[in-house]
Amino acid sequence: MDRHENAKLNLQYISMQMPYWMGYSVLGTFTSVFLLSRQFSNGQIGLVLAIANLVATLLQPFIASFADRMKKLTLSHLAAVMAAFVVGFSLILIVLPSQFLPVALIYILLYTSLILLQPITISVGTFFISRGYGLNFGVARGLGSLAFAGASAVTGVLIERYSANVILYLMMGIFLFFIVATFWIDTRKKAGKYSVSLTEMEVSAIPELEEPSSLPVFIKKYKRFMVLLIGVSMLFVFHTIGNSYMYQILAPLGGTEANVGSSLSIAAVSELPTMFLFTWLLTRFRCKTLIRVAAFFFTVKAVLMLAAGNIAMINVAQSLQMLGFALHTTASVYYTNQIIPQKDLIKGQTLMATANTIGGIVGSFLGGQLLNFFSVQAMLLIGTIISAVGTIIVFLAAED
Repeated sequence: MDRHENAKLNLQYISMQMPYWMGYSVLGTFTSVFLLSRQFSNGQIGLVLAIANLVATLLQPFIASFADRMKKLTLSHLAAVMAAFVVGFSLILIVLPSQFLPVALIYILLYTSLILLQPITISVGTFFISRGYGLNFGVARGLGSLAFAGASAVTGVLIERYSANVILYLMMGIFLFFIVATFWIDTRKKAGKYSVSLTEMEVSAIPELEEPSSLPVFIKKYKRFMVLLIGVSMLFVFHTIGNSYMYQILAPLGGTEANVGSSLSIAAVSELPTMFLFTWLLTRFRCKTLIRVAAFFFTVKAVLMLAAGNIAMINVAQSLQMLGFALHTTASVYYTNQIIPQKDLIKGQTLMATANTIGGIVGSFLGGQLLNFFSVQAMLLIGTIISAVGTIIVFLAAED
C-alpha cells in the first residue's frame, strides 16, 4: 500500500471516529441536562442510563457473533445501520411529548444504539490493523477526542442559549454524516483491495477465515482476559459517574451547563497527546505496562475529584484523563489484538467494550441512587473505592 493509499485509509477511518465521538459527547455529556429538562429525577436518570447500558451489554456479544459470521453485510454496513437507529430515535424524541415512559423508552433505545456502535467502530480499525495496514488508531482516536472536546464546549453554550432539544438536532446531523462516511470505507472480508495484507497473502490464507469461538468457549479459553475485564468494568464505574453526573457535581460549586461543557472539553483535549503519541509509546513500553498505568490514573483522578472544593480542582482532575482513560482506550485495543487471536478478535474487542458498558450500568444506577438518597460526596466516595479495587485487579490480571 503506497503512501497516498495509506493516507486515504487513515482519513477514511478518521471520518468515522470524529463524528462518533462528537455524538458520544453530545449525548453522553448532557444526558442529565436533557432528562432533567423533561422532568426526570436523579434516580430516574440513573435508572434510564443503567437500563440502556444493561441492554447494550446483553446485545453486544450477539452483535459480535453476528459480525463474525455475516456474509453479505460488512462491518461498515453494520455501523451505518446502527447509526441510522441513532438518527431515527433522535427524531422521535424531538416530536415526543414530555411523558416519562415514552421518553424513557426511546431514550434508552437511543443511548443503547450509541453504545453498540462503539465496538463496531473500533472493529473497523482493527480490521485493517490485523491485516498489516498502516492505520494509526491512536491518531484517529485522538482526533475523535478533539471532536469530543469541541462538541462538549459548543453544545453547553447552545443549550444555555436555546434548549436541551439542541442535543437531538445535533445527534441527527452528526450521525447522518457518519452514515455517509461508512460508505467510503471498504471492509469486505473476501473481496476488495483491503482484503489482502501488505504481504499480498492469498485470501484463502487469511487467519480470520478460521471458525471463531462461541462465547462460552471464549470465556473458558481466555480466563485471565476475562478477569482483567472485571477490573476494567470497575474502573468505568467512577468514569461513568464523572461523565454522567458532571452537572450535579459542578452545581454545588456554582457550575452551569457551560461549565459542564468546558470541564468535559478539558478532559477530552488532555487525551490528545497520549493518543497522538501512542505509537511511539508502544515502541518504549509493553501493552501490559500501559494498561496498568492507565488503571492507576483512573483512581488518582477519582481521588482528586473526591477532594476537589472548587471547579478549578475538578478541571485539574479532568486533565488526568491523559494518563487514565486516554491511555486505556488506545492500549486496550492493541492489548486485545495482542492477547486474542484474529479469529476471535471482534469478540475480544466487543467484550472489552462490554466491560466499559458494565461499568456504565453500575455507575449510572449507583450514581443516580446515591444522589437521590445521600449526596454528591457519597457518590464520589463510593465510586473512588470501586475504582481502587478495579486498579488492583487490572494490575494482577494484565499479561504479556
